[in-house]
Amino acid sequence: MRSVEPVSVGWVFRPERADNVEEHAGQQVRSVGSAVDEDGRVEVVLSDGTRVRAYRHEVVPG
Repeated sequence: MRSVEPVSVGWVFRPERADNVEEHAGQQVRSVGSAVDEDGRVEVVLSDGTRVRAYRHEVVPG
């Protein structure tokens, strides 16, 4: 059995977004949901507990 190391990821705000969440840009991510909505976004829970809808390409290692 192989050991799995935890991966640290962050959420990157994209300026083209119109949902007024830029104050959360660059925060560490606590979890990423698996269900994709009709716009292609998933629920992301940030380190402070804030929930945002994000595209998977906005969640990056770091």
